[in-house]
Amino acid sequence: MIFRRFLFLLGFIAFLASTGYAQGIEFFHGTWKEALELAKQSDQLIFVDANTSWCGPCRRMAANVFTQQKVGDFYNSRFINMKIDMEKGDVDFRAKYNVSAYPTLLFINSEGEIIKKKVGGQRADGLIKLGRDALALFDNVDEMDELFAQGKDDAAFLRKYVKALNNAGKPSAKAANQYLRAQKDLTTKENLLFIYNAVVNADSKVFDLLIKHRAAIEALKSKKDVNQLIKSACNQTIMTAIEFQDEGLLAEAKTKMKDNYPAEAKAFGYLADMKYYAALKKPEKYLKAAKKYAKKIVKKDASKQNALAMDIYKAFPKNQQTLALALSLAKKSSKTGGLWEYYFAYAQLLAEAKDYPKAIEAGEKAFELAKAKNVSSHRILQFLKMVKAKDKQ
Repeated sequence: MIFRRFLFLLGFIAFLASTGYAQGIEFFHGTWKEALELAKQSDQLIFVDANTSWCGPCRRMAANVFTQQKVGDFYNSRFINMKIDMEKGDVDFRAKYNVSAYPTLLFINSEGEIIKKKVGGQRADGLIKLGRDALALFDNVDEMDELFAQGKDDAAFLRKYVKALNNAGKPSAKAANQYLRAQKDLTTKENLLFIYNAVVNADSKVFDLLIKHRAAIEALKSKKDVNQLIKSACNQTIMTAIEFQDEGLLAEAKTKMKDNYPAEAKAFGYLADMKYYAALKKPEKYLKAAKKYAKKIVKKDASKQNALAMDIYKAFPKNQQTLALALSLAKKSSKTGGLWEYYFAYAQLLAEAKDYPKAIEAGEKAFELAKAKNVSSHRILQFLKMVKAKDKQ
């Protein structure tokens, strides 16, 4: 349906309006030589976004993928990240690595050797998978799997193996627990860092050890790092709850956030319920959580209202109750925020509700505001043309 395609574009706009660059990938601004040296010191790969200023997919990734928090969480802790303009930056790099199409995404070790190379833009999940694939190659995970199966279990190997498994998105609990059982003193620096690196889910023994030794681990890392790990682990438990349709795991994740990261527990709880009940197609429970989130967390923040409106619509596009809430939020965001993006969002939701006169009114307001900002209005005009045709039928 043509309105669905417009709403896909709108999701992109809503995301930009509600996401800050600080949440995404943090790029290194030193020289290539400095990046190689840093990679050697940290035993990390360098991720390179080889781009140009005129490349459309490059700009879309910069605006809509690199800025996402889950992408930043994954890449910032595992790679040295660089953006290199192939026409303004290091032209020797382009020749050395045979970059001829954009974007080209490269994963390079400290010796300057390509571990993995991919041409073309990626969405968030695809970029994370690409990173996991590169790390699996870098760490030789398949070879380590074989060694573990053959009985290799010395401490140094298990530490490296668990980290490699987690980087590659593979189950690591068996190897982690085997390591922990063999340790007489978990309070050594080496073991505290192992616990930190081994945590994946909140519903695990190693998560409980993280909390038990939290103060000591925070002294080695930071309070911010530990809080982020707690949130990530609780989110992963939500994904497990969805996979097994287990409300007990959902409750456990929310409880562990409340107990261990109370500052973000309330928002996390509402979003967890929304994610869980959207996946299980339970609109009434989803709507209950969404209303609480809107009232207690989003409040009068126009960008968050706009983003939430679109999330609600995308979760249940055919449900009249969820559409009504999405419309209410979109209306508030357009009046509070006054941006053309918000009016365009509201117009498209009104069109989905078949309220064509109001959709035209909101669309024309979006057109006026976009024109005043010298923003291309082609999509808005196309939208208005279609809605006016519908209104005449």
